Amino acid sequence: MVREMAKANENTKTGNDKLPKESEVATGPQVNGSLPLYADPRAVHSVTHQDVAVRVGPTDFAFAAKAPIVQLTVDEFERAALDYPIVFVGTDRQPFVVTGLQGERSLFVVDGQYRADAYVPAYLRRYPFVFAKDEGSDALILCLDHASDRVAAVGDEGALPLFEGHEPTALTRQALEFCDNYEAASARTQILIGLLADLDLFEAKQVHYTAPTGGEPQLLLEFQTIDRQRFEALDAEAFLRLRDAGALPAIYAQIASQAKWDALVATLRTVEPEVVPA
Repeated sequence: MVREMAKANENTKTGNDKLPKESEVATGPQVNGSLPLYADPRAVHSVTHQDVAVRVGPTDFAFAAKAPIVQLTVDEFERAALDYPIVFVGTDRQPFVVTGLQGERSLFVVDGQYRADAYVPAYLRRYPFVFAKDEGSDALILCLDHASDRVAAVGDEGALPLFEGHEPTALTRQALEFCDNYEAASARTQILIGLLADLDLFEAKQVHYTAPTGGEPQLLLEFQTIDRQRFEALDAEAFLRLRDAGALPAIYAQIASQAKWDALVATLRTVEPEVVPA
């Protein structure tokens, strides 16, 4: 994906063009599609957010405590594979890490704190900021989830303002840069998905679990993964296509990450011994 990724970076704008113009403040951006974990995203602007601040102390991840899967980008595959199974979900085959084996529960968030030895996906580190598409266009606008406990008022202890006058503060500029980088990584992720689909390397799978009361195993998750046998059977031309695109590290990481299902089961058994995934 080296050449393709360079193009993806070129198509990602940076800077204050990701803050809404004065004329857009009243209507705000139209969030196209769902934004899991974001309950009330609002466009960040010096007019509407002059008195808004964000707490930047010890990070509370309670907002992710009920997320059994978390979105991932291709840039994160190699590190994330050390802690989680990586799966592709839905018709668009968006990659996610699996963080839990029960509905609405993460095994990596306890009392609001993320497990210290685990990689924290960028999707969670970006919070409470996010880019949303502006109404009637593909322009991306920086938004802030006002449902977050991190949102505060200027002057509150441990909180930093978003603006000084009409100029974004260092915090807002950092949020813009992080979200820009995330969008570029998302574009590279779509390139990987396209390559895998073109070469017919996806395999459909399911995960089940057995409830504490016993009975038949229940469907937990339907997903797709990279079929190792198909990958290893690729001819030289197809393999070189993946190599030249820079896709091989991500592919090897995703395949290796499937061994982490057992680690999730072991973690679940420590907290609820009666629950045994099938």
